[in-house]
Amino acid sequence: MEKTAMQVEKNVSASFGYVKKDMLMLNDAFSDLHEKVQELSLNYSMLLEKVEKLQAKSVPLVKKNIVIKRVPVRKKVVKKKK
Repeated sequence: MEKTAMQVEKNVSASFGYVKKDMLMLNDAFSDLHEKVQELSLNYSMLLEKVEKLQAKSVPLVKKNIVIKRVPVRKKVVKKKK
């Protein structure tokens, strides 16, 4: 079953059309992932900056020996019935 040159050309053209469509879909997916990674990176840097500010505020308190002490929590003792 031989195919004519025109049929082969149509089949190859259709195949490359599908490949092009798939490559465009992959490109969109990678672009979306890139945007999400950039957003996460920005959020991480903002959180890091806030943590550094909080650490800077807490260091003077420790140097002045103003440390907030934890109050011990008393546990309830449940007596067993005999």
